[in-house]
Amino acid sequence: MTGFSSYFTVLLTLLVSFQGYSQQLSTTNKKAIKLYDESRNLVRMRQFDQAIENLHAAVRKDPSFAEAYLRLAGIYKNLNDQESANQNYLMVAKLYPDSRRYSSVYLYLGAYYFSIGEYADAKGNLELYLKYKTSADKNLRTATTMLRNCDFALANMSNGFEFNPRPLNNIVNQHDMQYFPVLTVDQKTLIFVVRGHDEEIVVSNFENGDWGLPRILSDNISSEFNEGTCSISADGRMLVFTSCMGRPGFGSCDLFISTKQGETWSEPVNMGRAINSSAWDSQPSLSADGRTLYFVSNRKGGLGLRDIWVSRKNNDDEWGKAVNLGPSINTREDDISPFIHPNGQRLYFAANGRLGFGGFDIYFAGKTSSGAWQDITNFGFPINTHDDEVAMFISADGKKGYYSHEEVMDSKRTSKLYEIDIPPSLQVSHKSSFITGTVSDKESNDPLEGNVKLFDLESNEVVGWVKSDSVNGQYYMVLTEGAEYALYVDAPGYLFNSFYFDYLTDTNQVQAISADIKLSKIKPGAYTVLNNVFFDFDKYDLTPKSKTELLKVVDFLKSNKGLKIQIAGNTDNIGNESYNLKLSTQRARSVYDYLIQAGIKQASISYKGFGSDFPVSDNATEAGRSKNRRIEFSVL
Repeated sequence: MTGFSSYFTVLLTLLVSFQGYSQQLSTTNKKAIKLYDESRNLVRMRQFDQAIENLHAAVRKDPSFAEAYLRLAGIYKNLNDQESANQNYLMVAKLYPDSRRYSSVYLYLGAYYFSIGEYADAKGNLELYLKYKTSADKNLRTATTMLRNCDFALANMSNGFEFNPRPLNNIVNQHDMQYFPVLTVDQKTLIFVVRGHDEEIVVSNFENGDWGLPRILSDNISSEFNEGTCSISADGRMLVFTSCMGRPGFGSCDLFISTKQGETWSEPVNMGRAINSSAWDSQPSLSADGRTLYFVSNRKGGLGLRDIWVSRKNNDDEWGKAVNLGPSINTREDDISPFIHPNGQRLYFAANGRLGFGGFDIYFAGKTSSGAWQDITNFGFPINTHDDEVAMFISADGKKGYYSHEEVMDSKRTSKLYEIDIPPSLQVSHKSSFITGTVSDKESNDPLEGNVKLFDLESNEVVGWVKSDSVNGQYYMVLTEGAEYALYVDAPGYLFNSFYFDYLTDTNQVQAISADIKLSKIKPGAYTVLNNVFFDFDKYDLTPKSKTELLKVVDFLKSNKGLKIQIAGNTDNIGNESYNLKLSTQRARSVYDYLIQAGIKQASISYKGFGSDFPVSDNATEAGRSKNRRIEFSVL
């Protein structure tokens, strides 16, 4: 990629040839004209050095020969000598500063200075160009857009952001090219792409305070073909990556998926026609639970050159047909390299068709409760510059960013991985952490492949769904500020366990949690606590946010027909025991009544209150008393 957007490139191509738009020349010197005419044929024969020599001779004959300077600029531009091209355009501007005929040089100069981040010089030249052009000029929109970008850049270069960018260690950055870094939610595993003879996906682990030696991610994934840009789920067990040749596919580049059980990655498989097309499909970004996939495609039906698309898994674990994110994100130009933050509420991406510093800038957008994207914000200087910035990964807590920085040294392009601090004003409003541990059989301790689902208690919607590892039982679930959550863990033939997290009012507890979960087989005597059934103080009416848990019980009973259970109410030891017994019975009855109204047969359930007779924690503390105030159901 270059520092120019696509329309700047088209503009420069036009300007290379505009010197020949008129037969009328700015000189009458016959020798100069002869040298100029000869240079045309030399260019056609690709004898550029001789053409340059002729043109320099022509301007020595007549130093005011504008067309000779313009042709020189065009040749230097084709030879990728931007500085020499610029000097020749400057000569025309100096010789004919007020000429409408040659005013297009100001457009080139404006684009050139903009491309190297000299925004004040770019602005001055663009204003001169617009001074001489009419509303009918075909490059008016380009010039106006570039001028707006200059104004934006000049106004936003002194933002006070302290990103403190620093390269990762030389063990990680040992190749000429490494890029598109992604991390697991615990920030202990770094996966990225390196380029040698081809592209490879490698992994580095954070150990002893620093990143360790990168190694090939898996022999099952690595191949003789290219394995390009990738994304990994929060638990590090689902990988989506790009492959552009060799593997069976539908287009020039397709997306492939591999899953990890224990320490083994599966053979990658093509993600199918729901996601891949006959066009270019690449740059994936998975949601934390691996059930939503954002990616980039230039397929038909988009809004621009390359657009961001999204696909979601259904309840049968099948990927739905990809849909375009629409005009709130995608533009007429390129919108690429999406990254969905673990909180699921902020999308980062790169674009070259929005207000910015030039080339590709990084932006982010917030997600509304209705699922719409809004409030698109430029990530800011000095991360965004006149060069291309095309990918950013933000940690779950919002405090760190990881990206690849490209530069040219001794005519050699390199790309290194960098880490930055995210200024508070740019951090995600809802930070994320996670709960992790293992799921196993309560009696045998054998690992279980269980369903781990996270519900928003306000909306009663699933906001996260993962499976524990069938080999070792390990699971990760991301938890994000801004909601009250119910977490459910179950497996076929077992009672479910439920957990409650208040991340709406008690945000101080947004930190990593370790919890090994033991599931009880469905048999007489087995029981579970309904941790998400709620009552107001000293009341027995169910609160609205109890609905999620109660529906879970209904589904469980309908899936296990013939099972008989008892609903048990329990209290702490505060107050009169006879009153506690009555309250616990009334609360158990409220749950019983809800289940009956939901269609559960009376013969299948009973209820009973036990007051404070069966504490599970110390009644001397509020935390203990809270655990004692509970509803259980047990298998009869």
